[in-house]
Amino acid sequence: MVGPMKKILIFGDGQIGNFYLEYFSAKDYQVQIAKGVDIRNFDQVAKAINDYRPSTVINTAAMTNLEWCGQHRLEAFDVNVLGAATVAKACDQAGVYLVHFSSGCIFSSRDGKDAKAETDAPNPSSYYGWTKVWSEEMVAFERSEDFKFLILRPRQPVSAQVNHKNMLVKMLTFTKFVDTANSGTVLEDLMDWTDQLIDKQVTGILHVANSGWTTPYQIALMIKESILPALEPAKITKAELDKMTPNTRVDTVLDVTRLEELGIKVKPYKQRLAETVKQLGDNIRSMDRAELKQQLEETAAASRQRTVLNSVYELLYR
Repeated sequence: MVGPMKKILIFGDGQIGNFYLEYFSAKDYQVQIAKGVDIRNFDQVAKAINDYRPSTVINTAAMTNLEWCGQHRLEAFDVNVLGAATVAKACDQAGVYLVHFSSGCIFSSRDGKDAKAETDAPNPSSYYGWTKVWSEEMVAFERSEDFKFLILRPRQPVSAQVNHKNMLVKMLTFTKFVDTANSGTVLEDLMDWTDQLIDKQVTGILHVANSGWTTPYQIALMIKESILPALEPAKITKAELDKMTPNTRVDTVLDVTRLEELGIKVKPYKQRLAETVKQLGDNIRSMDRAELKQQLEETAAASRQRTVLNSVYELLYR
């Protein structure tokens, strides 16, 4: 019964939205992205839902660039907060289960032992982080008693896809890396988790990250070993990094006990990272050089605004 019952409408066509589209399409579910819909416009959102009649809506739509959100606060609030409220209202009125994306960066952890649970009070260090806190509140605000919704908090999504939005691809262009504890979410795992969570109709707030943690510097060493031997990772302190970027560096470790208690098999982050980095390397080596160059140059253009670039990433497409 699961296959025919699952009909999914996705808001947001960024990295995560398209990951869901590919995943659910491969499983022969009915799924589509709501193209050309402004989530701030209730009539457009309601029409998309009423026309498609999904069993589940996944809302990944948001402005996610920290610097941009800090510099364009009204528009960021409009999309991330009011847009989330609009999608929730439309789902509530249509009687549709909603999966809404928040973020793990609403927390700051002191170290690897300072893992944050769903019940801990958020302490964002960026305006973007605050918009995600407010979005969670607006999803639940003045809804009917029957409205079912699930709020997911991922942390630093990574994958084996060669995509300029993938954090691992971004790291191919970096020179210096902090050596501080962070959780992470392998997107290939998140897809399966979400599938199971929808089947279970889980509600409330849920941290969705792989278990344990590692550091950006340790990830850089994996990248050097599996993808870019010429990379020479250097450590940088948070204080030094904060002088180079408009926003304070956020380090977050998430407690995923609730996810595991729901019967979801959560693999260790270090193990999955090693596997994902290796697969990313295989994908890079088999990719068309011109397309690879385009992805890496787009990555470098964005990275140049916040860090010191290396030059060895160019060896990957020469």
